[in-house]
Amino acid sequence: MSKTLNVNSGNYTVRTPDGNNITFDTGSGVGNVIVTGNLQVQGTTTTVESADLNVEDNIIVVNYGETGAGVTLNRAGIEVDRGTAINAQIVFDETITHNDPVSQTNKPGTWTFRDTNGVILGLRTNSITTGGGDLYLINSGTGVISVSGTNNYEDQVTEDDVIPNKKYVDDAITLGIQTIQISRIARGDSVIELFDQSLDGGVSAYSVTIDSQQKMIVRANSTEIEDVVIDGTEISTTATSGELTLSSNGVPTVKIDSTLKMPVQDDSAIISYDAQHILVYGKDPDRGNTGIWYKNKYDTEDELISTNRSIAYAMLF
Repeated sequence: MSKTLNVNSGNYTVRTPDGNNITFDTGSGVGNVIVTGNLQVQGTTTTVESADLNVEDNIIVVNYGETGAGVTLNRAGIEVDRGTAINAQIVFDETITHNDPVSQTNKPGTWTFRDTNGVILGLRTNSITTGGGDLYLINSGTGVISVSGTNNYEDQVTEDDVIPNKKYVDDAITLGIQTIQISRIARGDSVIELFDQSLDGGVSAYSVTIDSQQKMIVRANSTEIEDVVIDGTEISTTATSGELTLSSNGVPTVKIDSTLKMPVQDDSAIISYDAQHILVYGKDPDRGNTGIWYKNKYDTEDELISTNRSIAYAMLF
């Protein structure tokens, strides 16, 4: 049979001597204690031994009644009793700063997953959103982002937006050096270019152009540097009206380490003289019996005389 206690005016107090308890006994535990107004607990400790705790309020406030600017005790949060293991906490820590991507300044107060000894604990989730802003990681010290523990992470980097690790980058560089084919390197109007007959048609060649001027071209059977052509053991010039000059640096001589071989000019060939040089060339031998001819700056042509002929002429004349 239900009973109701009415207090028509003033407050109603139930008091026991210090150290004693007030118990609302609903029997086997299936009954309810219902408080229709607000419930204020003014003691230092509140213990709830229910197997399930249902709270309708969508935001639970801890550190209620704080009067300072921030958490006076530096940390506030939720602690998980782990029995004989060290308890775990989710706390807001005023002593830890973080780099704010918006203001680019360090701000105090950071959420931390830790145990009661201050050891940082792991967080398991499959997505982090920043609302479209930047995501800053680590923010201080010398730490790195690691995927340690995964199975060949570098082999899983197969999509454009997947973040690579060092191993992936190392492998990509190694593979690139081995397989990437670069046919052209350019900077302004200077170009290094490679042609291959099997791919580009024409003649396989390697070309170097400096300031829009082709300075070198290497083919399978010849090399051109400036206007000089090296073809096997032959050195020639591409200039139709130019000369091939051999010169030395610092001394007025050019050394030839073997026999000098000159072609024999036809007797009808006209050798133009040079006012700055002596020309030496080969023609059919005449009275000098050498076949080595010269033409000086005065356009005088003559043959160098052999030793035997010079002795004979000396005896005759």
